[in-house]
Amino acid sequence: MSISSPAKRAILYFDGGCRPNPGPLLTAVVCGEQAWIQADLGEGDNTDAEWLALLHAARLAAASGARDVLFLGDSALVIAQASGRQRARTPRLLRYVAQFHDTAGEFDRVVLRRVRRSKNLAGIALARGTWP
Repeated sequence: MSISSPAKRAILYFDGGCRPNPGPLLTAVVCGEQAWIQADLGEGDNTDAEWLALLHAARLAAASGARDVLFLGDSALVIAQASGRQRARTPRLLRYVAQFHDTAGEFDRVVLRRVRRSKNLAGIALARGTWP
C-alpha cells in the first residue's frame, strides 16, 4: 500500500455487495493503484458486505502503519454508524462497530466520508469484475 510520508496518510476506498441480496458476500478496497478483492466471505446482505469492506480497509491501513486515515465509501448507513452519527441497533451491527473502533483506535486521525457510487474506486473495481 502506498502511504504518504511524513504524516503516513492513507486514503482507502471501500465497497461491498452481494447478489442476490441476501447472498454471497464480496468486498473491495482500493488504495492508490492497488485493489484488494475478497470473495467467499459467506452469506449476508448488502450491509454485511459494506461493513466487511470497511473492516478490511481498516486492517489494511493498520498493517501499513498509517497514522492519518481517510475511508471513502458509498454506504450512508455504514459511514454514519462507524462515525457515531447513527446508532447500530442489532447485535450484528454492534459487533461491526466495535471491531471498527478497535482497529481505528490505532490511528492518530480517522475520517469517514461518503462518496457517490460513481466516484467509489472500490465499487468501480467490483463492477468491472477486476478480481481473481
